Amino acid sequence: MKMQITGIILAGGKSIRMGTDKALLKIGDKNLLETVIEICKPVCKSIIISSNNPEHGKYGYPVIHDEFKDCGPIGGIYSCLRKSETDWNFVISVDTPLVTSGFIQFLLLQTGNFDAVIPAYSGKTEPLIALYNKNCLPVIQSQISLNQFKLQTTLALLKTQLIEVDQLLNKSPLLFKNLNHPEDLS
Repeated sequence: MKMQITGIILAGGKSIRMGTDKALLKIGDKNLLETVIEICKPVCKSIIISSNNPEHGKYGYPVIHDEFKDCGPIGGIYSCLRKSETDWNFVISVDTPLVTSGFIQFLLLQTGNFDAVIPAYSGKTEPLIALYNKNCLPVIQSQISLNQFKLQTTLALLKTQLIEVDQLLNKSPLLFKNLNHPEDLS
């Protein structure tokens, strides 16, 4: 049986470097939010959007506001995990539109008995393009209550599976390309 997962799209960032709401920036005929929804749809049973912008709700998916304000991505992950109806959840930042549905399926093969499955390459990790189990919630809540907002610190406290993806990146070097500045759109 295919594993049921929820797609959690992190679209609530301040977009300071971009200067405008990244989720609504167009690439071709779709904006980033639409693009990331399309990435999640083939694999995810449901999709929820972490955002405080009501406009992000126009695609028919629930928009979840941060329960804890101003603590960055960890707050969005926490709030959405609480609302998710599946054990496993694929978290993706709205500014990474080159991730593929196939990559989500690849990560799903690695879940095992872990709390989080995080891509790793060249000494870096991608905690915002990763799988999180709902059983992470107590640790994430504890970290937020301690004002520890760094995901790397939280992941060190969880049973985290780091998946080496160097070979995948050799084939698809832009897989994790992150759009932060206006020049990144070209």
